[in-house]
Amino acid sequence: MFSYTLTKAHKQWYLVSVNENTEPTNLHINTGRHTNSESKAVYMRERKPTVSLTQFAQSSPLFTLEELGHRYGKKGPTRSVRNMLYRLKRQGRVRQLTKGVYAGALATASVNRYSVPSKLRNDAVVAFHSALEFHGVANQVFKTVYYLSVRPRRDVPFDGVTYHCVAPPRQLVRARRLDFQVELSRDKVRVTGRERSIVDCLAFLEYSGGVDEVDRSLAMLPSFDVEVALEYLRLLRTPWLYARLGFLLDRHAEKLFFKGKSRDAFLRRLPRGVAYLDRKRPGNRWIPTWNLMVPETLASSTDQVVRA
Repeated sequence: MFSYTLTKAHKQWYLVSVNENTEPTNLHINTGRHTNSESKAVYMRERKPTVSLTQFAQSSPLFTLEELGHRYGKKGPTRSVRNMLYRLKRQGRVRQLTKGVYAGALATASVNRYSVPSKLRNDAVVAFHSALEFHGVANQVFKTVYYLSVRPRRDVPFDGVTYHCVAPPRQLVRARRLDFQVELSRDKVRVTGRERSIVDCLAFLEYSGGVDEVDRSLAMLPSFDVEVALEYLRLLRTPWLYARLGFLLDRHAEKLFFKGKSRDAFLRRLPRGVAYLDRKRPGNRWIPTWNLMVPETLASSTDQVVRA
């Protein structure tokens, strides 16, 4: 009985045939150098799939045409693979999210909403309120999943959820730090860490659910790494973000240990002019410590009211 294994030696990949009663022999030698993804593709093409294309497609919760091509084609999606996928779609056994992305209609597991962005864009990172949901510190679950990608894309609606692509901050692109505090989960979901997610929500309130929602998420956090947040703020170079985050951390200072040198580091970087926690509105209150205008719902009764 034969089995196959992929091994690497001297920077080359070898597909080895092994007989239980004999020594291993090299069945195929690829003398080129490959990246991990290329080697995986070579391996998937060389080994014979144990599951038919039809069974795989109709029972997989989520897959792409490219993945299907590497698994059942020679060098990617062949015409026969495309034709088979088209027939399965016509028969209702496969559902299409968007061009090149599919879900098996007979899959026993439902589609993981946070796994979808990586199928839409290779560089996708779940972010903003969606990242807080993923980390379990969101007050509610939205019907929109936000993700970051340098390649724009139109919204993709599927099963009552809209997948919305957002361009990453320009400062990170210029500094080549797009992966700052990007974590990889057990489910292979790339997601921003808790501290970066809070800062991103304050920087782009339209993707956060509002300042009240961010404040509730901070209250749910068991801890907060102030040093990571400060490093991220230095990359963004946006003084009013120090005021926004500092004020909210102050509201949960005892639980999140926001005091001493950490708090002083925020106070030294406040903007010269008055900043706003949310948009300008009548009845905002001025917080002198943070030189910040905040909604009445988040201000104490002793703070000054501005009737602008």
